[in-house]
Parts: sequence; C-alpha cells; structure tokens
Amino acid sequence: MDINRANMTALFQNIVKGFQDGMTQKPPVDLSFLVSVFTSSTAQNFYPWLEQIPGFRKWVGDRVFANVRSKGYTVPNRDFELSLTMPSKDLDDDQYGMYVGLTQMTAAGWPVLLYELLIEVLTNRGPVCFDDLALFANTHAYGENTIDNLVTDALTKTSFEAALLAAAAYKFSNDKPCRTQFTHLLYGPKLEGVVFDLLLNQYAYDGTDKVQIQNRNFKRVQPVQIPDFIGTYDDYWVLLDCSGVFKPVLRQVRKTPVVTMTTDPEKIAEQGRVNILADGRAAAAPTLPHLAYGGIL
Repeated sequence: MDINRANMTALFQNIVKGFQDGMTQKPPVDLSFLVSVFTSSTAQNFYPWLEQIPGFRKWVGDRVFANVRSKGYTVPNRDFELSLTMPSKDLDDDQYGMYVGLTQMTAAGWPVLLYELLIEVLTNRGPVCFDDLALFANTHAYGENTIDNLVTDALTKTSFEAALLAAAAYKFSNDKPCRTQFTHLLYGPKLEGVVFDLLLNQYAYDGTDKVQIQNRNFKRVQPVQIPDFIGTYDDYWVLLDCSGVFKPVLRQVRKTPVVTMTTDPEKIAEQGRVNILADGRAAAAPTLPHLAYGGIL
C-alpha cells in the first residue's frame, strides 16, 4: 500500500468499522439484571443514598424533610486506554489487514471491562459503600440498626436458608423493614452441583437418604454461574435482590471509547509507524448493602 492520505483515510474507515464491531460484542455473562446504569458528565458522580428510603407519611403539622445528602458518597471515574502501533513497513507489505482484526478483538475488551468492574464489586475488591465498608461486611450501619451481609460459611441448604432469614430481619434507620427479597444466586463452576441440588432439583431426601421429599427451595431464586468465581473465589456465593428500582451495583460511563489513528503521511514517515488509540472512562460501585448477601470464604 502506498502511504498517502487517500489510502490512510480508507484504512482508517476500516479500522473504525472493526472497532465498532468489536464494541458490540457481548460480555462473558449478561449482568444487566443486577446493575443500575447512571450517566456521568464529570470526573466523579455523587450518589445521595439514604439510611432509609423515604416514603409517604400522614401529613400532620409541618413537612418532615429527608436529608438526602446525609449518607451520600462519590464514585470517581477510572481511566482506561488502548494503544496499538503498526510499523509502516507492514503498510508497504500490505500486511495491514491483520490490524483491522486485531482492533476489533481489542475493542471487544470494553464490554468485558464493564463486566469486570461489576465482578470487582461482587468479590469485595471494588469501591466501598457510603459507610466506607466493602459491599459485604458485618457492620453496615443503618442508624442504630446493623446490616450484616457477610458470612464465611460454605453454600449449603442451611447457610442458604440462614441468609434468607437474616435478610428478612434487615431494618432501615427508622426501624421499618427493608423487605429484602433475594432474586438471584451467583456462584462459580465449582458449586454447580451444590446449586443444582439446592435450587434446581425438585426433590430431596430426608436424613436417611431413603425417602424422597419436596425440595422447598426449588427455583426459590434464579441461579447464575459466574466464570470469574474460580481460584481464590471458587467458593464464593452471592445472593442479590434485583427486584427493585435500585439494583445492588451501580455502573457509570463517563466516556465510551472512540478509536483514532495516525493518518498524516508525513508523521507516519517521520515516526515509522501508525498509532491506533482509544480510551474510555467508567466506574462501578455498590449501592445499598441490604440488597446483597455474600458468602465470602
């Protein structure tokens, strides 16, 4: 290929097409059910979470205002970049086609990155909650009440039912029940058999393993296998309440990546290469601790 402006413009159009195709690729698991997506127009977002969700009250006397900033916190956006370089001799030798495919493959990393930001939160490695604690902790303070949503017990029928019972007792700071209703169970490949017996097997056995009985937890929540729950995290299990307006995890995107490329023939000749660049800004964080319960072993 002759390195002139017309050829470089045509190549850039192919690079853009490959990049856009890559950006449409699906993440390893669709986690849209557990995430609230917010727009972001500054370096960080402020979220005015409350210790209690304000509701309607009987109007007697003056209005009672909820201080929506009392438990607010900020989530800064994180910067991510993609940089590729194509030697100009590859253009001379008409080897540029592989870079179009490579750009598509690397662009597919953006939806994967957005997925990984959620996994960081769900494995207690992401940003903290409004009380400066990780999503799963024993002492989330809701006024005088405490939300304990962290255990170190393996996933069993006993620990699963204990989680449901514990969540049923959660209260806001005004002593009204949180009414947590878990809808999903996240687990890794190691726990596939345990989860099948717990939630997908319609029948179980009594203590003698001889009499078949109804499994009262059959389809009680929806199981979702997470391929990232392996190695250090292979025994992790997470219960989530995704039934309400706010989901357990938030995600904000400040800038969706757009690809750029060196197209000036003089600059390419001077540097001996073509640079392909993209960058984006995003973040994820917990919302309200009473919406999640983690077996973090």
